[in-house]
Amino acid sequence: METLDTFSYTFLPATALAKLSPTTVRRHVQVLRGCAGDRDAVAVVARCTTRAARNSVLMLTRNRLVITTESPLLRRVSLHLNADLHQLADVTWTPEPGRTGLQLGVTAIDGVRENMWVRLTDKSEMWRLDEALKQAFRTPWGQIAAAVSPTVPALTRAVLRFAVSSAAA
Repeated sequence: METLDTFSYTFLPATALAKLSPTTVRRHVQVLRGCAGDRDAVAVVARCTTRAARNSVLMLTRNRLVITTESPLLRRVSLHLNADLHQLADVTWTPEPGRTGLQLGVTAIDGVRENMWVRLTDKSEMWRLDEALKQAFRTPWGQIAAAVSPTVPALTRAVLRFAVSSAAA
């Protein structure tokens, strides 16, 4: 039996939590893997909509934010955004529990402002993405796992510990 690399080991559960269809995963995985590499741990995968109203997939890893877009007619997947976390500026997000989604805005290194609506399946997924974004952009690595409140679901805490475990390795 083959062992899974870090990307596959973390990407597959993240897509299951996001309830992405297997066809969507199959179409986007090659581009996403090419951007993240085999050793990068995936924190969150979610569907999102960009300004051009295209269906996209957002992937947040320990080191990168990647967004892929699907063409409407032929369903070809292309790269929309691929940036190291330290290359992004003015990152803002607003969770909207009533709509079970999150409004996300980032400014890329080239100065282009990207705004997107991240659609999530339920409120727990929304708060999981909120915690992952806090970990990525507001706290030093390794501190979020100890600072997670007891009200955050246990699954979220397990997902967020990837920074601590990988830092120790």
